[in-house]
This record gives sequence, C-alpha cells and structure tokens, in this order.
Amino acid sequence: MSDNAFCEMAWIPPGTFTMGSPASEPLRKADEGPPTQVTLSKGFWLGKTMVTIGQWKSVTGLDVRGQLEKMLRDDTLYDLGGKMRTVRDYMRFSRDADPGKYLANEDADLPMYFVSWNDATQFCNLLNARERAAGRLPKGYEYNLPTEAQWEYACRAGTTNATYAGPLVVAGGRSPSLDAIAWYSGNSPDGYVGKGFKVAGRNGGPHPVAQNQPNAWGLYDMSGDLWEWCRDWYGAYPGGSVTDPGGPPTGIDRVNRGGSFGSGPGDERSAQRAKNPPAEASAYRGFRLALCPVP
Repeated sequence: MSDNAFCEMAWIPPGTFTMGSPASEPLRKADEGPPTQVTLSKGFWLGKTMVTIGQWKSVTGLDVRGQLEKMLRDDTLYDLGGKMRTVRDYMRFSRDADPGKYLANEDADLPMYFVSWNDATQFCNLLNARERAAGRLPKGYEYNLPTEAQWEYACRAGTTNATYAGPLVVAGGRSPSLDAIAWYSGNSPDGYVGKGFKVAGRNGGPHPVAQNQPNAWGLYDMSGDLWEWCRDWYGAYPGGSVTDPGGPPTGIDRVNRGGSFGSGPGDERSAQRAKNPPAEASAYRGFRLALCPVP
C-alpha cells in the first residue's frame, strides 16, 4: 500500500481495546472516562507521519506561508467560541501582517501547521478526487481523518500504559519515556534552530517528521510535535462496549489528539483529549491521513 498511496502508510488491523484511561493514571482528566471497550471491525491504513508542508503543497499549491496568508485575508465569519468572527480575529492576528510574523520554520519536511479541521477535511476531498481520477484509490476506500477511536487504537498499538513508550514519569518538566518518542515542551527547544515560539522560556517549534522512535505499528509522532485533528465531534464517552464509534452526530468542537511541541508531558499521553472549533487554525495543530472504508 505504501508504494501506491499518497504517503507512506501503516496497516492498522481490526481489533478491540480500552479507550480512555483508568482513574489511577497520573495527570488523567475527567473526559478520558468512563473507559470504554471499543471494537474496530475493519482494518485501515494510517499515515506513518503527519501530512507535511511539502505534501500539503503538492495537493493545494500552497505552502504554510501561503496557507496562513489565505487565513489572514479571509473575511468569513465563523462560530468560534460562541461568537461569530474571523479566524484571524479569534487568533488575535492582523489582516495586513506579513505571515512570517506568525510562522516558525517553513521546511517541506515539517508537519503542516496553521491548518483547521475544515482545511484538513477539504484537503482529503481534493486528494480523493485526484487519486480516484488517477486510479490509485482502492475501491471502497477513501482518505479521511481518523476517527478518535481509530486514532487512539493506532496510537496505543497494543499498549495500555499512559504512553506507548511506557508509564509517564515526570521530573522537572521532563519525562525519559517521552524524550524518545515525542517533541513536547520539555525537549522541543533542545537544539532547535531557526524561527520558533517561546516554549518554556526557550525557542522551540515543530520539528521534521519521523525524527523520534515510532510506536510498535510504525507510526511516528503520535505523541507530540503537533496536535492531530480527528474526524469526530467532541463528546462524552458512552462507557460499556461499542463497535466502530464515530463520535456524537453533532457538536461545537472537533477532537484533536496527541499533544504538541508546546504541550506539557500530560498532554502527550495516549488517552489525552483536546477540543477546538473546526475553523480554528493554529501553529500547534496539524493532521494525519487515514485510508479507510467509506463510511
């Protein structure tokens, strides 16, 4: 599949896992429960890395600077935090600013950032149309964002600890288990060169993909670097046992997972959840492609 797919992808087999975290897990948050037994009845492919700036440009024609400029000039009003406003106003950006004012590094192998859930979904639509026309899309499959359940199942890769590298032990803002697998607030400034943002008082930012150790299923940066948009509306877990969940039918915010270069150790846990308006585009969020059966 990786030879013909848009990006290198790992096969994620069907299976059953416990979604969420036990009450005993350090740094656990209330919305990670009740733990729910989830069965995914169909396997799917998932990008080994997040979509990069280079890959984004190959489909949309825009690099991260062009994408941010498009957002800055967009006068559309979106529901952001219960108030109708532009994305730039929500982000407290200036319409006429040079996009470089808000950017970190712009290399092609960095994960694509300043991308909203709406942008990521539109990217999937464009990619599906292109790959279908070229005869490269498997019958009955499409590129999409992973569901929240698919994302956590793939992140854990059969593990049950707080991270896929083991239990989370934190001292002085650092975690040895995370240092091997994730760019987070404790280590993203280490050796960071170029434009960036203040991270724990130092200069840090998104790092090139696939620089750290992958999980057991060959997926890189499932913890850290950038939060990753999921397909679902944010909502409470049902508890009990469910099959192929897709989240609530409606909502206000979309789920994103995995933590970022600016997040603390607790945000890099496999069960950690975040929620943001689908129109929001920030320097801390990107996405990963799933190739899965058409819903």
